[in-house]
Amino acid sequence: MNEIEVLVQKEKEASYNQSNKDLFTFYTLTLINQEESQGRLKNKLISFLLISMVPGLVVMLNVENITNFVLNLVLNLSLPLLYNTSYSFLVCIFISGFVLLFKRKSFF
Repeated sequence: MNEIEVLVQKEKEASYNQSNKDLFTFYTLTLINQEESQGRLKNKLISFLLISMVPGLVVMLNVENITNFVLNLVLNLSLPLLYNTSYSFLVCIFISGFVLLFKRKSFF
């Protein structure tokens, strides 16, 4: 028997001198429902946490590939700037233009 069945059995065996047995029954059933709801919520939270850990584990398994890709991308974009000054100048103008475009209200 689980806890709920034991609780129901104890309540059936106990005798109470109450004027409103329907109210007592409603209260007891409400407590049982709350306990079951908490159990379901706990199960849902545990399953959600386990499912949400899967993307993190996938990233951790491929962390070397991801860092190599990002480093390769940064180096491929930044190394030409070191050797070609005109290209570097155009990129600086392009970046400063975007900064001025997005910050235009604060400058004027």
